Amino acid sequence: MDNLSALKALYTAIGGDSDTVLAATTNLEVLNGIAAKLGSSTSGTDIASAITAISAVAGSQVAKLTTKSVDPTTENKTYSPSSSYNGFSSFTVKAVTAAIDANIVAGNIKKDVVILGVTGSYEG
Repeated sequence: MDNLSALKALYTAIGGDSDTVLAATTNLEVLNGIAAKLGSSTSGTDIASAITAISAVAGSQVAKLTTKSVDPTTENKTYSPSSSYNGFSSFTVKAVTAAIDANIVAGNIKKDVVILGVTGSYEG
């Protein structure tokens, strides 16, 4: 269930007319309806019912997570889950090796210094 559908269900669960939110296309439209419905409610029982309904809808929300494995680069990158997911359950960045940069070779590294597993041979 997406957020808009969940909010529409919440509005109906707290006693709102489902026809009122049927045409709503944004979360804000439905939230305004919920606020108006709760604002007109002066009864403690009505407020308790609304809290129960909110808990039921919130409890039905399940995160749809994916995993991601990436190769390191010399540039900054931003990763986002694909549109069918709303987060990552795990994210793996592979180990950095000398393969990340063609300049990491023995001849470019001072003799006996090790950088990313490459031992230097440069004596200049």
